[in-house]
Amino acid sequence: MSSLPEIVDLVGLGFGPANIAIAGAVTEAWKENPSFPVKTTLFIERHEIFRWHPGMLLPGARMQISFMKDLATLRNPGSPYTFLSYLHSEDRLLSFINRGSTIPTRKEYSDYLSWASAKVQENGINVAFGHEVVDLEEGPEDTILVRFRNNRTGEEKLVRARDLVIAPGGTPRVPDFISLFATHPRVLHSSAYATSISPIFQALSSQSRPLKVAVIGSDIAAPGGRHVVDMLIRKGSLKPSDDSPFANEIFDPASTDAWYSLPSKRLRDNVLAEYKQTNYSVVNPLTIETLYEIVYDQRLNTAIARRTEQEEPQDPVINIRTYTKVASIRLTEDNKTNAGQPADLLLAPEASRTDSEGQVFHLTLSNMVTADITEEKYDVVVYATGYERSAWVNFLKHTAIGKHFGLSPATRKVNLRPTTDLTDEASGYNTPDSPLSESRSPVSSSANTSPPTSPEASMFNSVQFEAELNNELYLTRSYQLLPKSTPRDGGKSLVPRIYLQGVEEATHGLSDTLLSVLGIRSGEVLADLSKRPVA
Repeated sequence: MSSLPEIVDLVGLGFGPANIAIAGAVTEAWKENPSFPVKTTLFIERHEIFRWHPGMLLPGARMQISFMKDLATLRNPGSPYTFLSYLHSEDRLLSFINRGSTIPTRKEYSDYLSWASAKVQENGINVAFGHEVVDLEEGPEDTILVRFRNNRTGEEKLVRARDLVIAPGGTPRVPDFISLFATHPRVLHSSAYATSISPIFQALSSQSRPLKVAVIGSDIAAPGGRHVVDMLIRKGSLKPSDDSPFANEIFDPASTDAWYSLPSKRLRDNVLAEYKQTNYSVVNPLTIETLYEIVYDQRLNTAIARRTEQEEPQDPVINIRTYTKVASIRLTEDNKTNAGQPADLLLAPEASRTDSEGQVFHLTLSNMVTADITEEKYDVVVYATGYERSAWVNFLKHTAIGKHFGLSPATRKVNLRPTTDLTDEASGYNTPDSPLSESRSPVSSSANTSPPTSPEASMFNSVQFEAELNNELYLTRSYQLLPKSTPRDGGKSLVPRIYLQGVEEATHGLSDTLLSVLGIRSGEVLADLSKRPVA
């Protein structure tokens, strides 16, 4: 009989900023508390090396938060993982002070995260880069059996996790009208802009005419040359983000408590709507000012060239087309570069996978005020349409432990709710009240519980089927995904705890998908982990 796989106290899915923050907090706990129950760790990351949004490291791009909202300062200002510790170790602390700003560039913050990733590994954290988790099952001795695969060799390994933390990050949101062409090499999400746009322009360098770029959203950078960039936005103008001091308090850790404790989903949705302009569909005011200067300068160049009959500078031309919605996209051959081929021959989606120089995109544009319909040709399409945060659901529902959360492959939508919303109708849930539960949750003594229900006579009644399609899952204040007591398992709940990171905006507020609370949040997860009895 083969031996059982190794037991690891804490397994992390993903090794981005959220899990690096938790890893750092774990190493500090090892020094402070020899009896801390998490003795062994393994973080599984699909990339070969640490990467943080490499496609968004545009020249001069800055963060939107103070350096003090780093991986650790708000949890422990004396932590070895603070941004100041990074600057000191790199001998740049005085230079950063002389710089006169508390806002680092994205390039420097990315390097800080890479530094922290290496430092936690030096201090005993195990990371399997270039691996991907392929399945989760219930394991012996109250563990989760984690199956993960080497992306280069295909070799699979197994470990048993006492607890699991899932930090999947966001995946590009692909609008329906883009989906058929999402694999085309000249259609890209803004998250891939910096690493993709120069090779695209290089591949099209033989074109004699100016290239046209459609930007659906608010990305504005473009390589040099007389190219035309059309920004297609649904609003009447670019709106500034609200980063005023009082508005910024919505990202404070205390706001997480207040948000989580709101008595209804309606109130949480109202607060989200009120503060949406701090983070969504808005642009930093300095960026707006810079962009307006660029547009004003190109208008000046046009006027001077017209009056003096001189050529305009070979700079990109930026047009902002307001109240514009993209109705559809089709891909054709451009008869200006491919003589003899019809310009309006609609290509099959399969053809979009080859980078033919002569292909152009036809965008049907609808003016949302006048209802006018126009069609424009573009060589490149960039969509800045935000991110989806549902990858963890799509993964978990296909695993053997998904049943403990009411998930099945048929699940199409999940609504996350705080345990404060638990009612008698939410059958099968038990609020955390064991030694493994959180201590900070404001709901431990007030949330209702209900016993497990018996299965219906028919496994396919409409109520049950609808519940499988649309699930409501509950999160504790300390980010633990609450399992159900399943009748098939004799009313037993899953013992290992699963924590979510970076996907809980609906329950924990606007800051959850951002960097603002990483330090505090890692401490809260750590406090909850510490309640497991030492093995």
